[in-house]
Amino acid sequence: MKIQFLILFCLTFQLSSCQEKFNHKSIFLGEYTKDSIKTYTNSSIKYITKDSLKQTNQFTTKEFIKVLDSLNLFFIAEGDEPFWQLKLNSSELIFMKYDFEKEVSFKPIISIDEQSGFNIMFKSKNNKIFGLISRVDNKLETENSCTLSLTDNYLVYEVFVTIDGKVFKGCCSIDEKQ
Repeated sequence: MKIQFLILFCLTFQLSSCQEKFNHKSIFLGEYTKDSIKTYTNSSIKYITKDSLKQTNQFTTKEFIKVLDSLNLFFIAEGDEPFWQLKLNSSELIFMKYDFEKEVSFKPIISIDEQSGFNIMFKSKNNKIFGLISRVDNKLETENSCTLSLTDNYLVYEVFVTIDGKVFKGCCSIDEKQ
């Protein structure tokens, strides 16, 4: 049933502005290593070897967000110095800076720029927090990826977040909220 649902959301191949779908079963979650790719496959998140995957379709950014929501997956962004984390889907925006004692949660407003690649702009309804998630690595080339000192993995999304007038820069992939 989920495979049929995902197939309904596929469009033609447009590498610079969409999100990959592999083998009619797996969705790329924005993170990879030297040999494997992080995917959502058969109702779970797993790393699959690159050579076992064949790209079959791509979603538009808008469709991809709908699929992530239906699977209860979030954009998870992180940065360091100071360490912070952001979790975002279409109904929830959570920010945590680790010198705070608690998370701050907002109802997001999301805008999508379909014309210049994969760009998601977001803000809280009260304008306290706003930011941008942008795909910087379209061909899984490590020199174009976003990397953090926190992991050896390569991430394809770069993130800028402003909260209370302070700018945070980091990297992002997709995962469960946890």
